[in-house]
Amino acid sequence: MKELPIPPHRNPRRQLETAAWFSVVRAYLECSKRYTQMLQHFDLTVAQYDVLRAIVSLGDDAVPKAIAHRLIVTRANITGLIQRLEQRGLLQLSAHREDGRSVVCSLTTRGRKLHDQAHEAADRFVHAQLKPFSSATLQDMERSMREMHAHLQSLDPKALACPGDACAKH
Repeated sequence: MKELPIPPHRNPRRQLETAAWFSVVRAYLECSKRYTQMLQHFDLTVAQYDVLRAIVSLGDDAVPKAIAHRLIVTRANITGLIQRLEQRGLLQLSAHREDGRSVVCSLTTRGRKLHDQAHEAADRFVHAQLKPFSSATLQDMERSMREMHAHLQSLDPKALACPGDACAKH
């Protein structure tokens, strides 16, 4: 008699995969929620803080296109953020020295002070979040997440959702 396959919900490997996946998702969501709450103390969203960080990092090359590229978003996403940060007096725009059609973003004195305060708080946040873990665990975690990221980029969500012609009927 041929053995029937173990249903996915009873397969120990599948159970472990599901538990691990939910653990990663729950940890990410909690981290994101707490990080967002921490940045709210500076009246910044995560996206706004990321823009400030990118501008500091890029220096004289902080044009909207480069900021968008650094943050892996579209230029349209950056335009609104830049306008809101400029309206708040946190950054200023000036003509690019070589390309008159482009602008360079730089932090105002107020923007630099806010960035520096938020950056110190973000550093404390990361340290407090990871303090309980040994260096070896952190190395394993970093390696595992890099591997997961690379693997995720190789997956085709549509093919997984609709193997064969399963979605052709919908």
